[in-house]
Amino acid sequence: MNALKALVIGMAVLIVIGIGLVGYGLMRGKQQASSQPQTVTLLTTAEGTPFDVTLPLPHGARLEQVAATADRIVLRLSGPEGDKLLLIDSRTGKLAGTLALVSDNTR
Repeated sequence: MNALKALVIGMAVLIVIGIGLVGYGLMRGKQQASSQPQTVTLLTTAEGTPFDVTLPLPHGARLEQVAATADRIVLRLSGPEGDKLLLIDSRTGKLAGTLALVSDNTR
């Protein structure tokens, strides 16, 4: 009976230590993640002033995804007419091009 009590107490101590280590690991990971520097990039025109552009969306279209490259901002839209990619010049904010995505049903 004494051996069983010792075993239960030993397992309880191991559980408490394990929970403490998990908590320590979570807090340490949170501290490392928050210490990473945050960078914010402001898109500006060639003259150095920020642009303010209103880009009309096709009727019923919904913005699904945004991606940025060195000189373009890519907006993926989905709507009743299908999916489209809008390419925007990141220096001027003007529409650089539109790609319509259609399925190839010829196969």
